[in-house]
This record gives sequence, C-alpha cells and structure tokens, in this order.
Amino acid sequence: MCPAMRGKLIPALLISFGLLAAACGGGGSTEADTAAGTDQTAASTTTLPTTTEAPQTTVPETTAPPTTVATTTTTVDDNPLGALRVPEDYGTIQEAVDAADEGDFVLIGPGVYNEAVIVETDNLVIRGLDRNEVILDGEFDETRPNGFTVFSNGVAIENLTTRNYVNNGIFFTGSYDDDIILTGYRASYITAHNNGDYGVYAFNATEGLIDNVYGSGHPDSAVYVGQCQPCNVIVSNILAENNALGYSGTNSGGNLWVINSEWRNNRVGIVPNTLNSEELAPQRGANFAGNYVHDNGNEATPRKNSDWDLAFGVGIVVAGGNDNLIARNLVTGNANVGIAVSFFPDGETLWSAGMNQVRDNVVTGNPTDLVLLASQADGNCFAGNEFDTSAPTDIEGVAGCDGETGEYVDNYAIPDPSGLGTLDYTEVPAPGPQPNMPDAATAPPEPAVDLMPTITIEDISVPEM
Repeated sequence: MCPAMRGKLIPALLISFGLLAAACGGGGSTEADTAAGTDQTAASTTTLPTTTEAPQTTVPETTAPPTTVATTTTTVDDNPLGALRVPEDYGTIQEAVDAADEGDFVLIGPGVYNEAVIVETDNLVIRGLDRNEVILDGEFDETRPNGFTVFSNGVAIENLTTRNYVNNGIFFTGSYDDDIILTGYRASYITAHNNGDYGVYAFNATEGLIDNVYGSGHPDSAVYVGQCQPCNVIVSNILAENNALGYSGTNSGGNLWVINSEWRNNRVGIVPNTLNSEELAPQRGANFAGNYVHDNGNEATPRKNSDWDLAFGVGIVVAGGNDNLIARNLVTGNANVGIAVSFFPDGETLWSAGMNQVRDNVVTGNPTDLVLLASQADGNCFAGNEFDTSAPTDIEGVAGCDGETGEYVDNYAIPDPSGLGTLDYTEVPAPGPQPNMPDAATAPPEPAVDLMPTITIEDISVPEM
C-alpha cells in the first residue's frame, strides 16, 4: 500500500471504531438507571436517547497503480562490416589474412606490427583504421623482406604505413618462374618509407590502381610498375620525394597512365625504361600527364648503384622507351634537364628511343628544358611546349610533330656524374603525417576488380604551381 493511501485510511478507521463503542454502551450504567435504582416508588420516566447523526464516511481516493514503461534495449553492432579485426579477433595481421576467405575484409587497429605478411587469398581488402598509426615495421630484418607480398588477384591494401623493410613496402606479383600474371591489385592511402628497394612494387601484374601514395627514402623508386604489356594500370595522386627515382617502369606500358602526381627532390623524377633484365622489352605505350615534376637532383638520397647517375637531375626521361606520350606536365627547377628522350645503354645492348611524343608541357627554369638524345628519324617529336632552352636548339623545328624535321645537331653534353653524394636509405628522415582515407572505419570494402576507367588526355590539365 502506498504511503498516501495509508495516511487517509487511518483516521477513517479510528472514527468508525469510536461509533461502534458508543452504540454498544461501552458496558457502563446510565444516569436513568441509577435514579430508578434509588427511588422505587417514583414513577419511572423513560428518557429517549439523543439521536446522534451518523458520521460521514470518507472514501479514500483511489490511486492508480504505477504505469510500467516498457524499455527497449538497443544492441550496438561494433563490427557492422563483418571485418576480421586485428587485434580484437586476431593477434597478428598474418593470422587474420590466413583465416580469411575470398572476398573478406581485414581491419587493422592502431599499433606497430613487426610482420612480413603474405597474401594468397583472392579479393581481400586489408585496411588500417589510421594511415599514420597502423604501421608495419620490418626493423631492417633480413627475415622480413617485404611488408606485404601479394600473390593473389583482386587484393586491395589501404590506409596504413610500411617502413624499414629490406626490400619493398608492398609487393604485388605473379610468378617469376611460371609467367603467371596477377590480375587486379590496388594500393591506396599508403605511406611507404625507408624500404630497401621500392615503396609500392607491381611486377608481372595487370589491372591495377596505385593512388594516394606517399613514398620516400627508397634506393630504387617510390613506385614501380614493371614487366606488363598491356598493363591496364593507373598511378595517380602520388607524392614521391627523397628517392633515387620517383617513378620507375621497366618494360611496362599499354594503357598505363601515370598522372596528377608530384615528384620532387629525388635524384631523378620519372623514368620509363627498357632493360634486358626483365621480359617484354622494349618499354612502350605509357602516358605521363598532369604531373608536377620539380627540384629533382637531390644528393641527400639513397641509390643502389650508379646506373642512373647519368640521368641525375632530370625531371622526366624516357630511357630507351617507345611510343610514350609525355603531355601537360609542369616540369621546373630540376638540376639538369626538364624532359629528355634518350637512347639507353644496357650492357652490350643499346636501346634506342622511338615514336615518343612530348606535347603541351610547361617546362621552364631548368638548365636545359628539353633534350633529344635520339634520332628524329625514329619518330620522336616535340610540339606545343612552353620552354626556354633545348638541345638541339629549336627542338620543335628540328623534331616537330607535324612530320617535318630539320637538321639534328647534338649539342647537349651529359654532365659528369662522378662525385655525386648519396645517403643510406636507413638514414633518410621519416615523413610527417599523411592524409587518411575518408571514413576508414565505416566505408564498405572494395576489392581490386573492375578498376580501369577510360582516360583520355583531354581529361587532364597542366598543374598550377
């Protein structure tokens, strides 16, 4: 019983008990009884009792029973994407990758992971929650050569850092021995620094996307695409600095686009090239457009050997390549040359360069803006470029793209590369934080399939300084 009801009932009960006692006489004598008993001869007088008005009974107010409010318990799903989480579900990245089925999603929390992860399941997406705080660190240990080695098709790796590996940060590859070609790969929002060869390395692999990658401190290149024809690859939104080469592509081409990126403070900026050491020679059919290539010729960088010292300080050089388009780039402030098209010696082989087009670039502020070290008879041509100096002089008249050619006079002297300084790759300063992938915790995973959009040179413009 609630306290309010109890407070009203107690006075009512006390009044009821008092009335009952009065009606029953309480067991005592009245004054009339006493008088009759004293004088028996007196006539008896009947005294009518005084009528007492019945008390009003107060009915207590009825209090409604308390209303029970139904409560709904909401369960929050802390893993809405169904990810294999590290470290919540698996202690290491390799354990999660090994447990994954085709098409699964591996989500990695912040931490430093001293692992060399091997991926052999198709269509996985492997993502860090924070690009700057999910770190794979090889610790320069020979037993951990690569941060990731990917042998399977359709794998995407995104939003994390790979550093201090003796070979590569991320390595996508088919089989060296059986010519098995990997089909479908993606590296997005990756920071790769201070690795012993390449930052992101794709070899014998096609249908790829390498985008939003930062690479520094590599004695080969920040980004490498090699031995594919056709490649069907896009390299986009890259920042490469303090490497031997920003981009290198040996014997690679065919629907290959290296676009909308910045290549700065390397020994050499962009280098498509032909070598005997890989299949599918010569290099041919790549497109380089919309790039900002500047201030290359940095001695405080690592290098594996002196092979590329002849190209030191060149922004873009086609080294023994063919049928390439170099267009709508901004190339400035490089130590020796802006854009060069050149033959390339490789042991006993001298690879010539032919049918390359250098069009509509802004090439200024380099000691020599445009250089041709190949025969104009091989179809190399220059047209529509904004430049100040060239070798040969009047390069667009000597090797124009309208079919007319002038007298070729080789008046370019390759600088003596002896005495150039270097820096060990382990000593290159680490970069600062890089931009994160948007909505990394909630964005649905997208495997590396159907990646190749249609790109035309009309879609790309010259960068602004």
